[in-house]
Amino acid sequence: MNSRLPVWTLLWICGGLLMMSGSAFSGESAEPEPAAKEKPFFVVPLLTSNPKMSTSLGGVAGYLHQFDSESTPSMFSLSGTYSDSDSALAAVFAQMFFDRGRQRLNAALVNGRVNNDYDDFLGSGLPAQTTDKVHTVGGRYSYRVGPHWFLGIQAMASNYVIEAEGAVEQALETIGLTGVDSVGLGLAAELDSRDHKRNPKSGKHLIFGNYAYREDFGGSDDYDVYRANFASYHSLAERYVLAWQLSGRWTEQAPISGYSSIALRGYVRGMQLAPNSTHFAIDNRIRLKGRFGLTIYGGVACLYDEMDDCSDSNNVYPSFGGGASFMVREQAGVVLRAEYIVGKEGSDGFYVTLNNPF
Repeated sequence: MNSRLPVWTLLWICGGLLMMSGSAFSGESAEPEPAAKEKPFFVVPLLTSNPKMSTSLGGVAGYLHQFDSESTPSMFSLSGTYSDSDSALAAVFAQMFFDRGRQRLNAALVNGRVNNDYDDFLGSGLPAQTTDKVHTVGGRYSYRVGPHWFLGIQAMASNYVIEAEGAVEQALETIGLTGVDSVGLGLAAELDSRDHKRNPKSGKHLIFGNYAYREDFGGSDDYDVYRANFASYHSLAERYVLAWQLSGRWTEQAPISGYSSIALRGYVRGMQLAPNSTHFAIDNRIRLKGRFGLTIYGGVACLYDEMDDCSDSNNVYPSFGGGASFMVREQAGVVLRAEYIVGKEGSDGFYVTLNNPF
């Protein structure tokens, strides 16, 4: 595996980055300010440490803009990270709310190179050094068709290549995990009764949709992906919000490169694969003094071909951890979180990330 910094060193870094974010806003009140006084620009640090990318550092530069008084503030961001394994990722993201909250547009562009050094690649028993090259662009447009209901269209195009040498290259070719060119189109339906779109205290959010990946669209395979996500938010006290999520991803005739993976924190996406995945997660958000808070996160996921596979503990993946949070922008609900999350069989991760997991 790639070398990682000691646990206590990472904890100090996480805490330092969170305090650094607080210092960056030291010219502002320690208490969240009214929307009229909040600045539209912000810059925050990012940190991730896991068995796949080792330790990576980076940042997010964001801009907030409210198109009209009835729409949630939109967010535009540019992020980048670089790790000690010579891996690099860059992303441009836009989350837009406009037309008095009746229209939504989400778009993302991601480019990156991930160098991996495995002791046991995908449970094969083989040590492996691989390079994953990722180029992805996607978006979703939605229009409100009723109280809390939205219908939309979505598209995604991805070029994902895995490079390896020797016996590992032959093993990848044998199982069909060599990368994929995929272009998919689909529909999405959304129910959204949250009182806030990024940092809710009450309400529910349901979204389900599909992607039809086709060679006719320019991809390398014909297959289908279906996704559903439901989250519920409960304000149990003035400074305590309990949120829970049930989410799933299912594939039909997908190549291994299009399989589902674990979406819980504490695991690295792509290290474990199966046609289908489902997970349940709970997120406790406790507000302390001023902009600071605590988080406690936990969940369980299953990777499976058939639902009966979830009765086998080898296919079940728990996750648990917590940390601290910092409110970057109150009105827009922009939150910075620093956490340590543990999975099973040595899977774990340190994260300094923007926004709540759901």
